[in-house]
Amino acid sequence: MTRTRIPAITLALVAIGFAAMFVSTAVKGLYQVYFVDLVAHFGQGRAQFAWSGSVFMLATGLMSPVVGALSDRVGPLRTAATGALAAGLALGSVAWWHQSLAFFVLAFGLAGAFGLAAMTFVPMGILVDRLFEERRKGLAYAVVTNGTAIGFIVLSPLWIWLQPRAGWTTAFGAAGVVFALPVAGALWLASRREPRAAPAPQAAEVSAWTVVRRDPVFYALAAGFFGCGATMAFIDVHLVAHWQGQGVPRLAMGTALSTLGVLELASGIVSGALALRWDKHRLLAGFYALRSLSMVLLLVPGLGVLPFAMGFGASYLGTVILTSMFCFERYGSRIKGKVFGLLFLGHQLGAFLTVQLGAWSFDATRSYRHTIVALVGITLCSAACSWFGLRRAGALPVVATGRAQAVAPSR
Repeated sequence: MTRTRIPAITLALVAIGFAAMFVSTAVKGLYQVYFVDLVAHFGQGRAQFAWSGSVFMLATGLMSPVVGALSDRVGPLRTAATGALAAGLALGSVAWWHQSLAFFVLAFGLAGAFGLAAMTFVPMGILVDRLFEERRKGLAYAVVTNGTAIGFIVLSPLWIWLQPRAGWTTAFGAAGVVFALPVAGALWLASRREPRAAPAPQAAEVSAWTVVRRDPVFYALAAGFFGCGATMAFIDVHLVAHWQGQGVPRLAMGTALSTLGVLELASGIVSGALALRWDKHRLLAGFYALRSLSMVLLLVPGLGVLPFAMGFGASYLGTVILTSMFCFERYGSRIKGKVFGLLFLGHQLGAFLTVQLGAWSFDATRSYRHTIVALVGITLCSAACSWFGLRRAGALPVVATGRAQAVAPSR
């Protein structure tokens, strides 16, 4: 049996998508490492400054349906180019005018959020969907999204090394120039070679919300993805601050973040491959259960940071990839980008709550313990939603009336 050869242009576009995901990690990575410095700079307490991260997380979710619709209309790489420009302007502007916390919240929280949303999971899922046939989409999406894992491995230790050597304004300003010029330009040029969307069958226009609002599978996916976003936000905003408060050495923090990234990479590849052979709802529930266990490990005294990094990293991308596969398989080509945007909104709602409530909890108790315990419970609920709510998640064709019905059970 002959194997179909993947065209060179397809591989090149996958590499470009991977690179976009790689560099996008700088937006959150710089904020994560400089979080304590930023709190000190603005001088209004951790809970007050955390509004910048909370707005960023919520805005990323709110932007995701917009980014999905924009990707469907103008193309995912052109959308990513616009996002890189927005991220560059956000980082550069807060470095230039750094006297106002309100300006930081608006610039980083809104423009930066659009930039990140436009460069990551939603557009890249649509890019993969256009480039590959059904049986290769899961693995291809895992490869592209592992750009975030490699970015985490390579760039997180760099930011930790840079933090005592360069002020946050210097780091943010330099990153802003890179995003706005070479990154945005390269993505815009690459967008000329991306394939157009296949023409959809002629039918009456149906909104994504009309289809999913009575679909229990959508709510099971969204509830699980809420837990994914909540835990990822803890990593993005509070983890380094948590370790700094516990006196973890800088080298140990860098090693743990790199380990997390390495296993994130493995998680993406393994989840895409396993989804070809195993029940996806059980795999997704397993990844959420592992995520819950990893949060428990943060509470064990004397255990060190590596066991947590290994457990969390092993679950990191599996939840995103499997959720995207459920979404793209269940909903028709006309609305899958918009539906994934709605799911990502739920993801970022969880992130918003973790960032703000985590900061309030820290200011009240000088500890993140209560936040971590809450995240253990949330991810266990995510596992239950995936196990019980996705067992019969088959394809859901959209008909002209705007109604939908399941036609095939899941494996």
